[in-house]
Amino acid sequence: MSRLLPTGFAVLFLVSSAGLAQAQGPRGNQDANGDGVISAQEFEDAAQARFQRMDANQDGVIDATELAAIQKRMEEFRAQRPDAGPRPGGGGGGDWSAMDADHDGKVTLAEALAASKARFAALDTDKDGKLSEAERPMRRGPPN
Repeated sequence: MSRLLPTGFAVLFLVSSAGLAQAQGPRGNQDANGDGVISAQEFEDAAQARFQRMDANQDGVIDATELAAIQKRMEEFRAQRPDAGPRPGGGGGGDWSAMDADHDGKVTLAEALAASKARFAALDTDKDGKLSEAERPMRRGPPN
């Protein structure tokens, strides 16, 4: 299981990033109100919805079993779409290994939202409390 977690956290990171372009608003992204920017609240709402989808058994945590299922889905997607980019998890868990704040091998909603908040702050380069199109990363994965 210890080998699965870093890869799983990398997959979780990529799936989370993919959610930035997920169809949730009229513009086909997290811009729920269609005003052309993603507010901190829209970003958090999307992170919470993404967590709920990933938490397959709805027990309030994303564990190794759920991470393995996410990884399998990503691998299946990549097999069907070679243009989807490189396979995730080619090393450590990247930023998502730090997401598991208490290092118990599971990610809670609180941990996911804290990481989402930090991600938003890092993306919001002009610190205006919203993400313009230029501040958003490109989509890197399948819909989740």
